Amino acid sequence: MAVRVSIPGPDALETPASGVGVVALPYDRDSVLASLEAHAAHPRPHTVEMDTLFARFRGPFIAYTTTAYAAGQLRDSLAELQGRLDSLERGTPQYQSLHARLSRLSDSLASIEIRGQRARATLSHARADFVSRSETLRTAIRQWEDSTYRGWDSIVERLAKARGLEPATDTTDGTGWARFTLAPGKWWIYARAWDTSDPNSEWYWNVPVDGDTVLLSSRTGQQRPRY
Repeated sequence: MAVRVSIPGPDALETPASGVGVVALPYDRDSVLASLEAHAAHPRPHTVEMDTLFARFRGPFIAYTTTAYAAGQLRDSLAELQGRLDSLERGTPQYQSLHARLSRLSDSLASIEIRGQRARATLSHARADFVSRSETLRTAIRQWEDSTYRGWDSIVERLAKARGLEPATDTTDGTGWARFTLAPGKWWIYARAWDTSDPNSEWYWNVPVDGDTVLLSSRTGQQRPRY
């Protein structure tokens, strides 16, 4: 069985994701989590406060990454143009046209780099503020998780043994593919990947296997906050 992982890139286009750990599980992970959370003394704490902090940080982060991506694209275009110019004789109409375009792109890059420096400074300030405000909240969340999910390993081990199946793992290659050889039975594919648009968010999948190929993408996954 084959699994392909893809996520939206900085340009919002779906792109194969390499180096993503993919796990085939003989049980529904979400059902086990939901059962444990239902018995918790109280819901996960501080999610509203963390969501507010995430939202404040997201603006400076996107402003910086968008500018950095645009600058990278311009540098690639400039390098391509320079290569074409180097192969032409000076004074020809084509050379003059390309040289004028190179000059315009260079001016645009200089302007974007100035904006990028400002965006980096703003992001640095936002990150320091975020860390100082979120540290205590995240500690409380970790303590809740440690309490709520106590016994997780033994629970899922019993589930796997009861079904006579063992979880299997693989990592996506450069084209986003992972491959498994699974025994007959019910399986779910579980994976997580970074959200390139938000450092405090991730892509999450827990997808039942219903064929020889499973596609993990923005259409089949969920964007979740990384509390």
